[in-house]
Amino acid sequence: PPAFAHEFVCVERAPDLMPAVASTTVPVEVGGGDHARRIHNCDQRAPFIELEHPALPCKLSVEQRGATDPGFVQGTSSCLWPVATYFARLLCDRPELVRGLQVLELGAGIGLVGAAAAALGARRVVLTDCDGAIPLLERNRARLADDGVANVEVVCVNWGDVSHHEDALSSGAGAAREGYDVILISDCIVGGFDTDRLWQSCHALLSKRPSAQLIMAYEFREEWETVGMFIHSASEAGLDCTHAPIPEDDDDDDSEMFLYTFRWRDAATVPPT
Repeated sequence: PPAFAHEFVCVERAPDLMPAVASTTVPVEVGGGDHARRIHNCDQRAPFIELEHPALPCKLSVEQRGATDPGFVQGTSSCLWPVATYFARLLCDRPELVRGLQVLELGAGIGLVGAAAAALGARRVVLTDCDGAIPLLERNRARLADDGVANVEVVCVNWGDVSHHEDALSSGAGAAREGYDVILISDCIVGGFDTDRLWQSCHALLSKRPSAQLIMAYEFREEWETVGMFIHSASEAGLDCTHAPIPEDDDDDDSEMFLYTFRWRDAATVPPT
């Protein structure tokens, strides 16, 4: 990223989070589409998205509702965006990032990234999004349960809503009252989005334990200011950030997708719970 982001916090490449070059990743398969309809190998009109990988115990299948589908809900991410496929595959290459941990996904959309985390052995995964997105997330939770991935819950979280934060922290038998070990964000940093409210939810829901991580996949769209302000907010709260490009399938050397990982700077800066 350009110098703008570096004005806020030291941002370094994080090779430890990247899969090895000789990856065993199997590409995301999308049902019922053709190549001409794909963006970065992602078909937003196919009724289902399927993810297969050697690290997964089963093939994951989730529904989506593209803009031409009668079930599309304006103002929600009811279809897959390309960076989510790469994020899910990256987790498959590094399952230790989520295995055995309490994980929450903000702005989950159709829930593919969180579904991958659940199938990879997370202790518990909570998929969250705005009110209009919840019916589709609930359908996908049920689909995952039918396939044996039963450690998934769905909670409505409008970014910045304190009462919704409390719901997410207190819901379920394994309630994460002290915050989540890992928060996942995929393609929620976009110019014009209310990034301040997104950050408020991150700060409220991320565990204050030193090992907690906020992991965010981001696609560059000709504008760095929004992600820069998010990094600035995290830095002021005591989180350091590393970044690395996310490997893509095409031959473009200038990757437009990045993985940002935020960790508490040190034990002295971790706020009290």
